[in-house]
Amino acid sequence: MSADETIAADLRLGNKYGRRAVALYLACAALIVAVGLLGPSVVVLTLTNRHAWLPSYWFTTKPSDWLVSVMIYIAILLGGYGVYLATKALKHGWAPRVDRLIALGIGTTVAITLVPPMASGDVLIYAAYGRIMALGGDPYTASPADTIRLGYDPVIAATERPWQGARSVYGPVATWIQWLSSVIGGDSAQLTVWMLQLSVAISLVVTGLLLVKLVGPHLPARRRVIMLGLANPLLLWSVLAGAHNDAIAVMFAVIALVLLRRHVFWAGIMLGVAGCTKLSIGLVGVAMLWALRADRRKAVIFCGGGALAMGGLYAIVGLQAFQQARSQTSFISTGTPHKVLLSFFDLFLPGPVVRTFLAILAWIGLIVVAILLTQVFPKSLVPQTHPDDPTPAAIRYTAIYAIAWVLTAMYSLPWYDVIAWVALAAVAASKVDGLMVIRTTMLAIAYVPGRDPHARQVAASLSDSIEFFSARLRDTLCPAVELAVLIGLIVWARRSGAQWWPYDWPRRKQKAVPQQAEAH
Repeated sequence: MSADETIAADLRLGNKYGRRAVALYLACAALIVAVGLLGPSVVVLTLTNRHAWLPSYWFTTKPSDWLVSVMIYIAILLGGYGVYLATKALKHGWAPRVDRLIALGIGTTVAITLVPPMASGDVLIYAAYGRIMALGGDPYTASPADTIRLGYDPVIAATERPWQGARSVYGPVATWIQWLSSVIGGDSAQLTVWMLQLSVAISLVVTGLLLVKLVGPHLPARRRVIMLGLANPLLLWSVLAGAHNDAIAVMFAVIALVLLRRHVFWAGIMLGVAGCTKLSIGLVGVAMLWALRADRRKAVIFCGGGALAMGGLYAIVGLQAFQQARSQTSFISTGTPHKVLLSFFDLFLPGPVVRTFLAILAWIGLIVVAILLTQVFPKSLVPQTHPDDPTPAAIRYTAIYAIAWVLTAMYSLPWYDVIAWVALAAVAASKVDGLMVIRTTMLAIAYVPGRDPHARQVAASLSDSIEFFSARLRDTLCPAVELAVLIGLIVWARRSGAQWWPYDWPRRKQKAVPQQAEAH
């Protein structure tokens, strides 16, 4: 076969994979929308004080637990496989029009935003915090349970277990968005929640379009960031369908990355705003600071901007808000290998000792994985616009640290993967793409239905069979798959040439001691 024939065959294969990927993206979005239209169920949230002519829209069909759960299982699997095929298609030269891919991403985002949120009841607690603030309270010191004792409120009462007694752990920017949504929505949980859904949808679209801007005119890079960032069905389910405010924090972080090219101080300001939405986004700040390490002046200016924004915004709401935001650091989520270790060691060791040990293990794991990935991770797709442009390196380090974090953290949920995917979309393809598809797909499936089966707001009592099945997915299969992905990533890095410790500063220090002794 001639070279031209080989190229043509490769392109045909890429086009086949590409068409299938788009079909799977659409099928995934269609199933999510269909489940939403079926109305309140063990997957779809119940929203009170409905305005029939306003979003979100649904029919009251009372579908069975297994029907809606299986529909979402299939949607996630199709979406995950679609992302995998999209990476293969792009590798084989698939070259669809960029504007059509953007339309795919925005269109599926709009469709999912028009139906009620699903799986997680987090958005209901967001609405409750906004309502507390709109009524003159402080969500950092008063929980929904505290507030409801003073009088019934339909938005606050909609909060599901186990969050009725929880005070806000979100930054002031997130809280003000929740407050604004409540001011617009009033006593309608439906309208308040939809405003929160809209804020997440806008954030995801803005993030995707900024990624397109960052990678410049290079068309293959643009296609990759759209298919893995803007149109990614795994993110549309995990982040958008659940209306998680992680998307808002990530949007501000990406704006900071855009500004980093020429306005380091303002990049620090925007990173501080991102941290005031959700504290964990500070991971991007570490990546940006590391990219600036060669220029101490710029690094100091960047830190000054971040400190000014965070200090100023947290000063408005009080120190208790920052203390609340830090409170999640000791949590361990089901679905992680850490939870399995906690259950085992709890049998014969004190709980605080076990948690401290696991926290240390998680930090060591993050550092080790980051060191390995730094040596072999693919290059950034973001072009360097001037010799001192730190943005390409910052994007690459963001992907490295985010992937290391989500794979080693004690508390890791499917929507946390948004920062890893956003950064990964802007670096060249590698085996990491497939590993992240497996990780996010499995974790997303593990959190279906994703709600407390005893919460009275759940439209139907979770049947014993689906409750048992989903529990085993989450506490048994998911930790095993997550551990396998982590091991697979380490093995890939080692086989690609990564060393456990590639730095020579300890050896330099040891060599310097005898030389000093000889001088004396």
